[in-house]
Amino acid sequence: MHYMDAHAHVFLHHETYPAATVRYRPDYTASVESYIEQLDKHGFCKAVLVQPSFLGTDNSYMLKALLKYPDRLRGIAVLPNTINTSTLRSLDQQGVVGIRINLFGITCPDLTTPQWKVFLSQLADMNWQVEIQAPPVYLIQLLPILKQYRLNIVIDHFGRFNPIKGVQDREFLQLLDMLDPDQHWIKVSGYYRLGNEIGIQNAKDALKLLIQRNMRNRLIWGSDWPHTQNESQINFTKALTTFKKIINCDELTAQILTTNNTSLFTF
Repeated sequence: MHYMDAHAHVFLHHETYPAATVRYRPDYTASVESYIEQLDKHGFCKAVLVQPSFLGTDNSYMLKALLKYPDRLRGIAVLPNTINTSTLRSLDQQGVVGIRINLFGITCPDLTTPQWKVFLSQLADMNWQVEIQAPPVYLIQLLPILKQYRLNIVIDHFGRFNPIKGVQDREFLQLLDMLDPDQHWIKVSGYYRLGNEIGIQNAKDALKLLIQRNMRNRLIWGSDWPHTQNESQINFTKALTTFKKIINCDELTAQILTTNNTSLFTF
């Protein structure tokens, strides 16, 4: 069984980024070739590219990467909820397997509007997944609505709870109680997004609670390469070795990197 990285980004440096609301604009290029080098160096044969928020709905660079490495890469796109079915089918044929909703810095969307209902039904028909990067206060509003769709729901970076409150964050505890191993997946990645000094401990605490809630087979890992906004402190090697320390069990580490990742992402 081969290792799979379930979360990484590739992008070209732009003078002006298409997304108007971006909180961060990288001043470098993260090329797909550089990323493939990282995969080869660490023994990963497959990977999933996630459209970064600062590129908005311009998925063109990611799609070029999927075209270049069709056997190794799949993609999670950022799309408007007004997109038509034929465009979705075309993206599906190009290796896109789901959408990303990044809600940091914006208001929580109302998924009960007619437009969202049509969109989510289309995604379910395509057998795509919905990946959400959001704080627990948003996730606890969204998960009950998404329950009515036959969709895999993937929650980014441990659920991005408040680093200071840690796992005692009230909304995070509510989120844990809502988790359903039949629908939800949790990315046990990006520990450094849970606080600088305390990120590792927060991740360990969260892992324990996730396993208690029968999520063992639904934990997936991604390198989060090139670790946007944390480039100076982190690299692929450190992300991987620290992940192994957080899991602290060779058997579960191997399960996450192989069985769990590959049961969510089909190639």
